[in-house]
Amino acid sequence: MKTLRYNFFVHVRHPSYRLVTKADAPFPSGTSEDEWKLTRSREAGDVNAEVRDAVDRDGYSLFRIGLSLSDIPQS
Repeated sequence: MKTLRYNFFVHVRHPSYRLVTKADAPFPSGTSEDEWKLTRSREAGDVNAEVRDAVDRDGYSLFRIGLSLSDIPQS
């Protein structure tokens, strides 16, 4: 039985941006694979449910590392 895996990428020029895709899926349109460096591959059970949901819905999950508390929108 094949195990579902997710690939984690870091943007080459903007390393605070991270992209997650299913390992067997085509790369998302709107960007190119040469703009990203593969950092790791994880089994589905080792991936946050919100990230898995975003990948299922949009074909990828994009997020940024290094935000500060001041980046949270005020209500």
